[in-house]
Amino acid sequence: MFGLLPEEIAVIIEQYGARSFTAKQIAEWMYAKHVFSYDEMSNLPKHFREQLKADFPKILQPYSDVQVSKDGTKKYLFEYSGNRIVETAVIPDEDRLTVCVSSQVGCRYGCRFCATGAIGFHGNLSAGEILNQLMAIDEHDKITNIVYMGMGEPLDNWAEVFKSLEILTSEKLMNIGAGRITVSTIGIHARFSDLIEKTRVNIAISLHSPFPEERLHIMPAQISNPISDILDMIAEADLPRHRKISFEYILFKGINISRSHASKLADMAMRCHAHINLIVYNAVPGLPFEAPADKDVLIFQNEIIKRGATATLRRSRGLDIAAACGTLAGRKNQK
Repeated sequence: MFGLLPEEIAVIIEQYGARSFTAKQIAEWMYAKHVFSYDEMSNLPKHFREQLKADFPKILQPYSDVQVSKDGTKKYLFEYSGNRIVETAVIPDEDRLTVCVSSQVGCRYGCRFCATGAIGFHGNLSAGEILNQLMAIDEHDKITNIVYMGMGEPLDNWAEVFKSLEILTSEKLMNIGAGRITVSTIGIHARFSDLIEKTRVNIAISLHSPFPEERLHIMPAQISNPISDILDMIAEADLPRHRKISFEYILFKGINISRSHASKLADMAMRCHAHINLIVYNAVPGLPFEAPADKDVLIFQNEIIKRGATATLRRSRGLDIAAACGTLAGRKNQK
């Protein structure tokens, strides 16, 4: 039931002889009031509540494990049916609490630096399984920001991701402002226009190299989804300034941190009115990538800023609990 739109709930409850407005009541209880016990849905007839309890006994799936970092970051594990294991990160930062949700079990795109890519692809999550990661955590009532930056490529599971965004942003449902939500993508051409046109959420592009040949080496999806096409779509979309576009740029020692990289990256960002988030690589055991020295990171950031773009350095969080996307779930799957 959780994760369905009111019109979808209406189809299900029709078999019980319930009227369509009852579906709206159920949706309001779950999404607007955060009530996940049928017994507490007091405006539903008692016999109907008993039927729902019998046929749909569990609204939320509880997490199976949680780890807490010394820096306050938390990593939750959820085990869904079919032995599908995903992870969710909770990142506190002063007056913000950001939740990083997964959209797939693993990923089919195989970015060579990514722990999730090493797991392989094991299926999509439903809208309910995505939203469950928000409502079944201990901090469900303290969330300020949501990022689709966990396991998987959101645009590769577009139907369910879009439904989850509809539920999150609808004024009659969860009523979370689109400006508090960011969808991160490597740039799947077939769905990128939908992300731009059908939603108002912020967009983060996983870029990692401004040069096509180099990007192809570390991100095989570049061959079928050229980043130039994605940047053209952003530049031509004439998006409102309050809708944030960002480039996620992981820094690898000796690979993508030269002055020529900084210059090209700055040009791309200014063309798309994008902010650059620089992320020092969080090493994944078994993968041949290293983090650059701190002085090289600062030189690179300064080169970008000198060229007129904006760039923020984001340090990895939760290093002591394997908080990089896919790391913890990958270990669980190996057991």
